[in-house]
Amino acid sequence: MADILNIGTSGLLAFQRSLTTTGHNIANSDTEGYSRQRVTFATRIPQPTGVGYLGSGVQVTEIQRMYDDFLAGQMRASQSAASEMEIYYSHAARIDNVLADPNIGLDPAIQDFFDAVQVLADDPSSISTRQAMLSEAGAMVNRYHDLSRQFIDSNNQLNQELADVATEISGLAEGIARVNQGIIEASGAGGSAPNDLLDQREVLLNDLSKLVNISVVPQDNGAWNVFIGKGLTLVINGTSAELTAVNSSSDPSQRDIAFTNVSGSQVVTDQLSGGELSGLLNYRDQILKPAINQLGLVAIGMTDRINTQHQQGLDLDGNFGTQFFASHSVGVLGDANNTGGAAVTAAYVDTGNLTASDYELRATTVADQFTLTRLSDGQVTTINTGGAYPYTTAEIDGISISISAAAAAGDSFLIQPTRNAAHDLQMLVSDPRKIAASGPVRAGESTNSGGGPNQGNGVISQPDYSNTSNLPLAGPATITLEWSATAHLGGPGFAVTGGPGGTLAYDPATQPNGANFSFPAYGGMSFTVTGTPVAGDRFVIENNSGGVGDNRNALKLADLQSANTLLGQTGGGLETATFQETYSQLVSDVGSKTHQAEVNFSATDGLRERHKNSLLSVSGVNLDEEAANLIKFQQAYQAAAQVITVANTLFDTLIGAVRS
Repeated sequence: MADILNIGTSGLLAFQRSLTTTGHNIANSDTEGYSRQRVTFATRIPQPTGVGYLGSGVQVTEIQRMYDDFLAGQMRASQSAASEMEIYYSHAARIDNVLADPNIGLDPAIQDFFDAVQVLADDPSSISTRQAMLSEAGAMVNRYHDLSRQFIDSNNQLNQELADVATEISGLAEGIARVNQGIIEASGAGGSAPNDLLDQREVLLNDLSKLVNISVVPQDNGAWNVFIGKGLTLVINGTSAELTAVNSSSDPSQRDIAFTNVSGSQVVTDQLSGGELSGLLNYRDQILKPAINQLGLVAIGMTDRINTQHQQGLDLDGNFGTQFFASHSVGVLGDANNTGGAAVTAAYVDTGNLTASDYELRATTVADQFTLTRLSDGQVTTINTGGAYPYTTAEIDGISISISAAAAAGDSFLIQPTRNAAHDLQMLVSDPRKIAASGPVRAGESTNSGGGPNQGNGVISQPDYSNTSNLPLAGPATITLEWSATAHLGGPGFAVTGGPGGTLAYDPATQPNGANFSFPAYGGMSFTVTGTPVAGDRFVIENNSGGVGDNRNALKLADLQSANTLLGQTGGGLETATFQETYSQLVSDVGSKTHQAEVNFSATDGLRERHKNSLLSVSGVNLDEEAANLIKFQQAYQAAAQVITVANTLFDTLIGAVRS
């Protein structure tokens, strides 16, 4: 009777635990990270008899956690990739929307400015058209400032997000270490796996994988060591390291990620991958910084070309134009960890050769040798100073670099030719009379040698010009061209009085379409003479005094809109892009990267969902299945209770027989 009773009791206890476990599954069906559990049974050791082994009941061997390490690892990896793409895309989309918005973007403002310049060229003496040009110029400057502010705000927000993510990673690492310690203690005390603690650790690992790519290594004591990046140990048993966001030593406006453990602290920004952290860093390096630099490239190009042209013309008071916009300067930042005494400066040589890139100048271990790395594509230029300081390089991508003294090996400097240009753009002309719309010199007929008008049909064009050298013309402030049949080596041409002097050969008989002449030393001047002068006919080139109706310089300013004056995003070669084309490259590049990020996010998010569903098929709670199990275990429990009842009846019958 004892055997039947023990068998019934073992079954009762076993199915009671099954019912409890099933209830636990049902209660936690919506608990994040919960893995369903099941009770596994084994037969008790049978009792030997003369006719064979007699069963002695059932025993519970384990409360098993339904979990698959491989699927969980795949899910974490896909989670890191999807989170990286998601945050990259969300930030890129915001910048893309700003650049493409006609109410915020720069292209309409540039167009409105040059439209106003063209209107000024149509009526250069009008104060109202001049004021309209200044107003559109101011609106364009404000648009530069608005875009720059958007980028700066985005950078500040990104810095804060990096700090928040680093703090969150540190908190999760500390939580994993704490759970690890609990698992170690629980496993050592009872030997069985603490399923709920394992689930808790899995939730923390999943959350961590959203922030950074991780790898885990199980330990014999039940703990999992967690690694990030290039072998950085974030969690080992019950201890954890810390991530923090610190100001970059090379650029205080940027944040780096520092890794701190018992051995000390180090910057590990370049060693991290995956998750939101990598998405933020990639967005900064691939979209935000290039966008700021490209916008600055357009601002510098416009400033330099418009200033140069404006200073070649005359304003309403007959004075040469001043700078229309404030000049820019090349930003150079010394690394905070430099130990040498070198100072570095840089200057623009040809803004048409600038690229939308930052540069790193680094002292090598070779004495007096530096490497200049273009950070956009990694192109390296070696600079050998020869020990002669101060040393200034030849032009490199539109700039020259000056080094004051020898530097310690490893010292570095961040050179930013275009970074702050859009933010610093500033108008210097506020008086409409100061707009230089007129050309500096003019040409026309003079009285002939006989004191009367020219007798031939020769015509001189208005001089073109390209600089202000030797302008305005000094006294006498005229260059006179007098035609004769023997002016040039016994042939026809012009005798030149004033300015460069000398003679200009011109024979209408052999040059029926006229001839082109130039005086390079006088403003790069060039002009054309057509027709047939007669002896004594004169033409004069003089300062354009009182030329308020002249629009030649305004036309030159308007022509800058369609001139290829910038390199755009490439380095080396010829100037291949206008201002608006260079800005369009920025809009197109950001739009392309944003679209690609959207595609990548969709793909990685779909992969994450598939891996998540695969893991849920193993570890997730199915309420229909649990309801069926509940009925099954209830019936088994009742059957086991019936076995005990039978054993009790048999025992009572036996006792009654003995008493009788």
